[in-house]
Amino acid sequence: MVFFFMSALVAIVAVPLALWSGNRKKERIAFAERLAAQHGFNVDTSTKGPPPQQFDLFGMGSSQQVSFQFWRHGEQDSVFEYRFTTGSGKNRTVHLRTVALVELPFLAPHTKIGPEGFWSGVGRMVGMRDIEVESVQFNEQYRVTGDDERFAVALLDHQMLAWLLSSQSGQGSIKFELWGPWLLCVSDRIDMNRMFGFLDWAQSVREHMPTVLRSLYPSGSAQ
Repeated sequence: MVFFFMSALVAIVAVPLALWSGNRKKERIAFAERLAAQHGFNVDTSTKGPPPQQFDLFGMGSSQQVSFQFWRHGEQDSVFEYRFTTGSGKNRTVHLRTVALVELPFLAPHTKIGPEGFWSGVGRMVGMRDIEVESVQFNEQYRVTGDDERFAVALLDHQMLAWLLSSQSGQGSIKFELWGPWLLCVSDRIDMNRMFGFLDWAQSVREHMPTVLRSLYPSGSAQ
């Protein structure tokens, strides 16, 4: 009798929750489509796996999902919502991110820049080494790991360091991962109507990178 009562109670609670979840998803899809039309973007509202680029972020945890991906017509740069899960049972944590993926005008060796501690575990697992620059302030605030120290030092010239230490860079709130012709900018989840500005900002990051990288690591060369 008790078992029957509990089962009925679960069903009574679960059905309204499922209906609310379904309606909420439909509302978000409609909202995304309206935003895309207003900003002149295309949108993919489906839920799918990560992009084919093999960034470390896309290998973290399990149940990785991309949803609500926006991009301008004729461009490959995009911004999307990303989620993944770590742990299990009571220790299970769902991580929600907003990610911008933008094309670079050169081929970057695998390099990661983030606040001290963020990339540490992943960097050790894949054998990437820590890289330090001449700026003590930068070394205290950021952790840089990479496959090619020469590239990282060339990337982090005085102009790039000054920008990363300025408020315009988010001062550690955004994590960067470069690999091949792509730059990944990772933020904690932001409102959908701010995603378009985040993509514009991510595209502007390229302007702060040294132009010499185009000749040192040209797009036509092998990675």
